[in-house]
Amino acid sequence: MRRRLEHALPVLVLLGFATAAVLVNLLLADAQDRGVAALEEAVEAEVSAIASTQDQRIARELEGLVATAETAGGSLEFTVGSEADGQLLASVGAQTALYLVAHDGTITQGQLLIGDPVGSQFDWPGFDGLPAAGDAEILPVSRDGYTTEQPVMAYVVPVAGGPGQGVAGAAVVEEVVEPGSDFNLEVRALDRGDTGEYVVFDRNGVVVASSDEALVAEDLDAERLLTEPPGVYRADGRVVAVADVPAADWRVAFRQDEGEFGDSLERPVESVGRILILVLLGAGFVVTIGLDRRLRSARAEQARLERLGAAQQELVSIVTHELRTPVAGVVGFLDTTLANWDSMDDAERKRSVGRAAGNARRLEAMARDVLDAQTVEDGRLVGPLAPIDLLEQVRAATGPDAAPGGAVEDERAIEVSLPARPVWVAADPARLHRVLVNLLDNAHRSSPAVEPVEVTVTAEGGEAVIAVCDHGAGIEEEALEHVFDRFVRGRDDVVSGTGLGLYISRQVVEAHGGRIWVESGPEGTVFRVALPTVEPPEEPTS
Repeated sequence: MRRRLEHALPVLVLLGFATAAVLVNLLLADAQDRGVAALEEAVEAEVSAIASTQDQRIARELEGLVATAETAGGSLEFTVGSEADGQLLASVGAQTALYLVAHDGTITQGQLLIGDPVGSQFDWPGFDGLPAAGDAEILPVSRDGYTTEQPVMAYVVPVAGGPGQGVAGAAVVEEVVEPGSDFNLEVRALDRGDTGEYVVFDRNGVVVASSDEALVAEDLDAERLLTEPPGVYRADGRVVAVADVPAADWRVAFRQDEGEFGDSLERPVESVGRILILVLLGAGFVVTIGLDRRLRSARAEQARLERLGAAQQELVSIVTHELRTPVAGVVGFLDTTLANWDSMDDAERKRSVGRAAGNARRLEAMARDVLDAQTVEDGRLVGPLAPIDLLEQVRAATGPDAAPGGAVEDERAIEVSLPARPVWVAADPARLHRVLVNLLDNAHRSSPAVEPVEVTVTAEGGEAVIAVCDHGAGIEEEALEHVFDRFVRGRDDVVSGTGLGLYISRQVVEAHGGRIWVESGPEGTVFRVALPTVEPPEEPTS
């Protein structure tokens, strides 16, 4: 029961912290929703303020035009082609797109006119008669103005006649609607974010100004902007705020993708939420780990001891078994030689002692493998690296005077193919020699005595590759990935050695910054060792 509680307590603690994290997340989500609602209110107030500012400015402009018209209006004749009216218009400014319209809608005089509109009826989208005296207005955007072929809007300023005569006519001023206008530049400065945009449009849905200059003088792409009452709403994945500009009969709208609209608020809240949740979960994990530490530590220590015991037992079993043959060989050949010394000739004595020496060297190799395995565990496998000629190392390991690295008792041929020039690598000569001896010993054990072992060295691309090839039966595919593991011995029915040679070879090669791998098939096996090449020393060593 106690052990069950000990196992359950960390889980319960972690669940408690996870529950707290969920509650925090819910509270933050509610705060985020409230923040987005407040942000919508702020945007609505901002759009209303912009619309109010524009309304006041336009009202002042119209009042100024009306005052000017009242001052000069008494001298206007409003007759077709009137020279007096033309002179008066010219005094206003020769570059002003200005013309006169009589009370019956006839264009009577003007400047900068295109074509010959004088005498024709004033035809403008949304125009339904001249406004009353003192009540100027801005007409919707037209793509067929009288002074330019560009889209324009028109200011219509009524001019009163004599006493009791009402409106005699009106002065019309055209203003080009384009991205470079002063008004549009003001609106462009209101741009916000990647998807946020401000749009000012007339009652016909034509854009007068926008923070997206591609929309200027174009028709609106959303009908709801014309019909929706002022305020904030969401449509087509966007947050939209609308306000009216009564003086010009315009509307101002702001719209932005919902994903980006609350990003400036949601991202900090989400960041705070993540931090709090991570803190809670982190604290939960820390507490859980603290409660579970002794149990995990005990289990890990137990598992480590079991692995260590199994490895030691396997090593003892392998070494004990493998010691029998070479020890028996050393003792047997020496006893036989001593017992029959007088009856043996020199050649027989030499052969018998040589076989005893071969078995002794096998014992030495086994002892070296065990010691090297311990050195791998201690991290002291390779000494200082220095430039050496790799070809000299290969010759030393494969030449006729090379000391056997294992129990190789035949006179098997070794075919060596080397480049013409030295190949320099940074290496620990003794350890690299041991790798070559291990690979050669492995090739001798795994191939028929009649077949040679082939050793080649190539160098290209900043890398030297040693290949040791035998013509044995090959290695089973499922065993290939384990050949460099500890205590893996032999191929098929060929089982000998400690199973540490290839494991140690891999550690040595990797400590040199190189690679070792094996390729095998029915016709034989190739072990390859790749080492990075270096520049030759200034005074090459012999």
